[in-house]
Amino acid sequence: MSQLFAGLGSSVHSDTAVAVREAVAQARTTLHGHAPSVAFVTATVEHDAQQVFAALGAALPGVAVHGITTSLGLLGPSGVVNGPDGVIGVLLLAGGKGVRIAVGSAAVGADPRAAAHKAAQELLLQGGGELPRVVLFNSSPGPEEALLGALAELLPGVPAFGGSAADHAIAGEWSVFTSQGPQKEAISLVGIFGEVAIGGAIRAPYLPTARSGKVTASTGRTLQKLDGRPASEVLNEWLDGGVTDQVRDGGNILAQTALRPLGIKCESEAGAHWLTIHPAHINAADGSVALFACAEPGQTLQVMSGSVTDLTAVLGELCTES
Repeated sequence: MSQLFAGLGSSVHSDTAVAVREAVAQARTTLHGHAPSVAFVTATVEHDAQQVFAALGAALPGVAVHGITTSLGLLGPSGVVNGPDGVIGVLLLAGGKGVRIAVGSAAVGADPRAAAHKAAQELLLQGGGELPRVVLFNSSPGPEEALLGALAELLPGVPAFGGSAADHAIAGEWSVFTSQGPQKEAISLVGIFGEVAIGGAIRAPYLPTARSGKVTASTGRTLQKLDGRPASEVLNEWLDGGVTDQVRDGGNILAQTALRPLGIKCESEAGAHWLTIHPAHINAADGSVALFACAEPGQTLQVMSGSVTDLTAVLGELCTES
């Protein structure tokens, strides 16, 4: 029978080296003596990424490293964990009988596709040409669509789960952790090989509202016009004037849109579902809105609505889905 062991630990200690040691020691307790193959690390930016990496090397010599910095805290068995000096979390993965774990990474420059191919080829080389059963994916924010599209070329049919590096204010202070060290613009992958059962479910805990408009001008993740008008003005109307200051002065709008993101209706064989896109920042100079995903001209964006209760209640629903 195949086995995969995992252990999770965290620490809010102000000293980075101490926090890493505490998190690693806690994570080891559920590995049942198995040596970890990879350390999946996440940390808030109060901790210097280079110091986090150095401390991991001291605590786990020879163990591959994967991960990202995060925003505000991390989710663990006891809920959201954070402290006045930030938090560091470590997830240790160990392959038992019949399970192998590999990592791959690459710097992301002007060619995200080439970077994704390089990272995926590292996984395939370590897997002896066999496809992994699942990939854990992390990258710097911006080129995720291109990276995932390129991964699908080399790893067809392999599910990928993960997210993007972050800091507290989208200020460019994020890092992607790799075995070569932390990098600002990078992709990092973990591949799990062997006869292991993998399942996953995703659901956006939002419902569509009656407010919608058509994208009439956009470039990648920058939304310029909605129904022929500056995107920021339309968005402000949809949010009942909730981002008036940012329309005038520019600025971050994450808090104002967390429970009211935008959505694109997608049709599939399984039925309709909504792809949610969170607005991140308004540029006052041209009235454009920076998004966390691409919106193409001709697509219809709809305001979605959710609540804190919806966000927490969906966790139980995800765990019962097959």
